[in-house]
Amino acid sequence: MFQRIVVGYDDSPGARAALTMALELAAVHRATLTVVAVEEYLPHYGPVVGEIEDERSIGELTCRRWLAAAAETAEQRGIAVHAEIRAGQAARELATAAADHGADLLVLGRSGHSGIWGRFIGSTAEKAARHVGCSVLVAHDGDGEAERR
Repeated sequence: MFQRIVVGYDDSPGARAALTMALELAAVHRATLTVVAVEEYLPHYGPVVGEIEDERSIGELTCRRWLAAAAETAEQRGIAVHAEIRAGQAARELATAAADHGADLLVLGRSGHSGIWGRFIGSTAEKAARHVGCSVLVAHDGDGEAERR
């Protein structure tokens, strides 16, 4: 049923649940799996010279660490993954990644690093689901349930 799966990953409990589901689906459907981390390096206040580059470097290193953890988890299950880092607003970049890879499924965690802020303006998963052109599976961390839209 699914041939190309994209999973958003930020090493949060929700993202780990999403990765687990994506790995299971990739194994069952023999699908290709792309793990995408998004670095959002926009300064929260007026930047001083060099701060933007410092934030980018820190963001990229963090994303590389997340993707290495995801690749290790996949390798333990015998599943090859393609990993990539995108820069920008997470929901937009995840929807774009799904389109760029011709995904027929985007898997996201219900809760990530947005925490309480996401409850006010909408979670990354909710925003991405509104703009993606494929099925979306939202994994719930901790309880093993998922919601499909």
